[in-house]
Amino acid sequence: MALTISKAELIGVFVESLAYGVYLMVFNQCMFVLRKRRSRPSDYLVGTAVSLFILITAHLVIDILRNIQAFTADEAEPNYPTTYYGTFDTWQNILKSTLYVAVTLVSDAFILYRSFILWGRNYLIAAFPFLLFIADIAIGVFWVYTLSLVVPGENVFADALSVRVKTFYSITLAMNVICTLLIAFKILKIQKVVAPFAKGSEDQISRLVPIIVESGAAYSALLVIMIGTYTSKSPAMFIILNSMSPIIGIVFSSVIVRVGLGLSHGDSHRANGTLSSSRNIQWVTHASSRLPNSENYSPSFPYGGVQVSLQQTIHTHTDGSPDDIENDISSSHTKNKSGSFRVL
Repeated sequence: MALTISKAELIGVFVESLAYGVYLMVFNQCMFVLRKRRSRPSDYLVGTAVSLFILITAHLVIDILRNIQAFTADEAEPNYPTTYYGTFDTWQNILKSTLYVAVTLVSDAFILYRSFILWGRNYLIAAFPFLLFIADIAIGVFWVYTLSLVVPGENVFADALSVRVKTFYSITLAMNVICTLLIAFKILKIQKVVAPFAKGSEDQISRLVPIIVESGAAYSALLVIMIGTYTSKSPAMFIILNSMSPIIGIVFSSVIVRVGLGLSHGDSHRANGTLSSSRNIQWVTHASSRLPNSENYSPSFPYGGVQVSLQQTIHTHTDGSPDDIENDISSSHTKNKSGSFRVL
């Protein structure tokens, strides 16, 4: 039984609804964590979470409306769903594409900003991904505009619209892969620096999970599948396309949850008594190397962290670049490894 565009659209909305249910649970946890933070959550965390929720919900509503119209608006006409889905210049389809482009741009802006923060607000590191992001905005606008010019019956895989779509996905993938690699490399670097101070040993899986989640690697992998189905001219592309929005919400809301809980890197706030930024992690580790030299010193604190008072931290820390701090840690941990620290 061949997969047609109308069948793919119907299956896609079903999968999108299931993914949206999962997204609702993650979003609820996301907002709960942000509300319960002792400090005021970052504006970009709240803004990203709320914006994605509004856009993803609207996208699902439009998809359900399109399905209802396709299969019930003109039941007397044979193969009406095929005719309906073959018409791309309807306001519903244009609005759906606009919402999808908006969801993609919000998530791209989030991962770009995360890379920027994690690399110490390094403008040089963020310059090329930022240029790709600007190009993505321009191509996204052209994509939506081209939809209004498509003549009914045109092949969605072969006309000018196809060029815009493939360009949009390619630029999005390139930017996400670069940001994913930047985030993953930085987290690996931090884990390596604090490894001598870790309490106990961690297996490879427990170290890979935060890298995969925080870097948005799952989203990049999904983009590869999306581009593959589109270039192969498979109707399965519509299944992936419809379900993409809530999956984006799941991926990036999970990152926000980790940041809100203080389990992530690159956030400058305190969450539940733990330090969550990469710089703070380095400061705490630096301070821990100055604790009294005692082989039996093994403090017990929540989340396996070390206790360093603000007064002590300010007194013992000499400000420097992140690389200088990491070098200090590497040179000092050989003298004293008594501090306990958990790599998050």
